[in-house]
Amino acid sequence: SSTCTANADRICTPCSLCQSSSCWDVCGVLSLSESQQQDQQEIKKLVVIIGSSVLGCLLIFVACCVFPRIIKKRSEGKGRIQCGFCIGKPVAEADPNLNPLPPLSLTTFVGETQVYRLSELKDATHGFKEFSELGRGSFGFVYKAVLPDGRQVAVKRANAATIIHTNSRDFEAELEILCNVKHTNIVNLLGYCAEMGERLLVYEYMPHGTLYDHLHGDLSPLGWDLRLNIAFQASRGLEYLHNEVSPPIIHRDVKTSNILLDFEWGARIADFHIVSATTDNDLSGNMEDDVYNFGIVLLEILSGRKAYDRDCTPPGIVEWALPPIRRGKAAAIIDRNIALPRNVEPLLKLADLAELLLKENPSERPSMNSVVSSLEQIVKCELILS
Repeated sequence: SSTCTANADRICTPCSLCQSSSCWDVCGVLSLSESQQQDQQEIKKLVVIIGSSVLGCLLIFVACCVFPRIIKKRSEGKGRIQCGFCIGKPVAEADPNLNPLPPLSLTTFVGETQVYRLSELKDATHGFKEFSELGRGSFGFVYKAVLPDGRQVAVKRANAATIIHTNSRDFEAELEILCNVKHTNIVNLLGYCAEMGERLLVYEYMPHGTLYDHLHGDLSPLGWDLRLNIAFQASRGLEYLHNEVSPPIIHRDVKTSNILLDFEWGARIADFHIVSATTDNDLSGNMEDDVYNFGIVLLEILSGRKAYDRDCTPPGIVEWALPPIRRGKAAAIIDRNIALPRNVEPLLKLADLAELLLKENPSERPSMNSVVSSLEQIVKCELILS
């Protein structure tokens, strides 16, 4: 073939078919070495692009995993009470032989006290509607609530009178004490809300109601084994308030309606009042009053009778029950609405213990520590059911 030149008749198309080196400059075909260099540069560019893409994806993945956790921790930190007394407070251990608490109870360890938003608690109680109401008292109303995580709680909402007579400092002081009260036989505080002038306390929910409702109301009656266990567990809760909390807490309103039953039918002391005793004598006297009232609770458990019943003679349970107990006729006051055990010895011992707690002279009444020990021995006695 003819030499490929700029003036030649031959058209070098495509140039890649022109094998003569004289065509390379004319047709713009690169030499072999130049072509290899260009290929290597293209490969390097491709490697850089791919590497940058992979690195960018990796950084985005790490950011998506780490940043939400950081934000969550910060938001949770803002939603927690900032006082150091609420953090890392373990729950006092109960008797290992007693039934364990359910997973949702949070009483095995309450690390922090939650600060709830008012809107959240309104939604959880359906706007504090009457059908969500569990009860009411001097403090205000108690509502059943279901939190966004599905957990059931009880929300105690202060009424106007309570808010007026309790300033913010008193409320904060009460919170500080409640944050430190953690026990498996106490209805424990989970959190609070103090927005828009509201005073809301969030407690563990007790699904089986009060001891009063089971003894005197429409709820299912309780067997003797369960009654004795409830008496023992309630005594442990009250003993904890008297001896293990600093400063000691006097309940001042011990009664069957303030003993609640949790998921496992465990007894919990509720609705105790945060009032400081001015002197040691006041403290001791108030403790003795709690012991006396717990003696009335034991009589109600034993007899199934109300503490005060106008339809009975005498209407007061103490005046009605103590005379036969002191005459050695305690069997006469045992509740006949449930089957009697063949071994009634534990029930007779319970009557004797109640009589000790109800001594007219306060100094003759045993301490709650002694009451716990006595009830523990009674519970260990075998009830042979017929």
